[in-house]
Amino acid sequence: MKKNQKIKSRKGALPAETVDVIVIGGGAMGSATAYELAKAGKSVRLFEQFTMGHDLGSSHGYSRIIRRAYYEHPDYVPLVDRAYELWRDLEIASGESLLKITGIVELGSPEGPLLKGSALSCKRYGIPHESLDADAVRARFPQFSIPDWMHGIWQKDAGILAVERCILSYRHEARKHGVKLHEEEEVLSVEAAAASVTVRTRQGVYRAEKAVVCAGAWAGRLLADLKLPLVVTRQAMGFFKPLERAPFEPGAFPLFLLELPGHNFYGFPFFGVDCVKVAHHHGGRIVTPDNVERAFNQEDELLLREFLQAYIPKAAGPLDFGKTCLYTSTPDMDFILDFHPRHKNIVIAAGFSGHGFKFSSVVGEIMAELAIEAKTRHPIERFRLGRFLK
Repeated sequence: MKKNQKIKSRKGALPAETVDVIVIGGGAMGSATAYELAKAGKSVRLFEQFTMGHDLGSSHGYSRIIRRAYYEHPDYVPLVDRAYELWRDLEIASGESLLKITGIVELGSPEGPLLKGSALSCKRYGIPHESLDADAVRARFPQFSIPDWMHGIWQKDAGILAVERCILSYRHEARKHGVKLHEEEEVLSVEAAAASVTVRTRQGVYRAEKAVVCAGAWAGRLLADLKLPLVVTRQAMGFFKPLERAPFEPGAFPLFLLELPGHNFYGFPFFGVDCVKVAHHHGGRIVTPDNVERAFNQEDELLLREFLQAYIPKAAGPLDFGKTCLYTSTPDMDFILDFHPRHKNIVIAAGFSGHGFKFSSVVGEIMAELAIEAKTRHPIERFRLGRFLK
């Protein structure tokens, strides 16, 4: 039976009791949103089509970077600064250790987008940083083998978020505040009326005053009527056993972003597992979330190993394991944080473009404010949906 037939068969079913807000998507953004709504006293249902903490989307792999020197655009800096505060608040509420400050070195051409963009954010917001030439990078971090043309920016406030623990902490705290979790219950449709939203799944029909869509790689399908310009790509991350352990312990080895012509790579010291994690940022094969090769393969390993051999040779030991994840990108690589253009009782968070996880704490706050008050204290003009609907 086709999905639309199943939806049709539910037309006569009585919906469950109306709640204030339904949140669709139990990943990073959805879990944070549900928590913030419930903390504000709202009744909330949170729907996740898989089990909470699954590895089929974008929020897994032990670690994510959080950084203030934001090369993508200075407009992100106030949001990431608030995100730091909210991650610390979640640590206090949950009793979990979620954020470890390590510092980050960003490496590339002084005229490239990475270093120019980071320097601009640092200058505009007075972010403490150091500019390093190649000799200074090699002296401070001898793990890197970089050419003389490559320079660096060191920013001490960057750190690592424990990605799975972050999501599970939001889940547990949301439940404490009364959120009803619907795991393994895929949302098939969202229908808006003037004063309510109806959500249909195979298991039932649910109604709320508002809905927040945080469906990740599945957002384009759920909001197909909007024809959102979202592209889903397959990304790979490898976990390598370095040839020497000590140089890659936290404190000895920093987080890094390294920009090459046509390629960006990033990586981590040991965190969660005794491996160096390295990944290729952006690019990737265009896929759909339901038709993607999830296994890490030899081609993935070769790309990452060749990078390590060239630029961090002592990290290029045996591959321990690899993982894949999904990026969901907009054409300009900025987020979508806005109301549905025709239904102001539906709020959308989408298109996090491979750099969104660090913001999930503040995105939850933004989505909750939009759903409750129809406005937010945060500067989100850059992320309005209207830029794609002109």
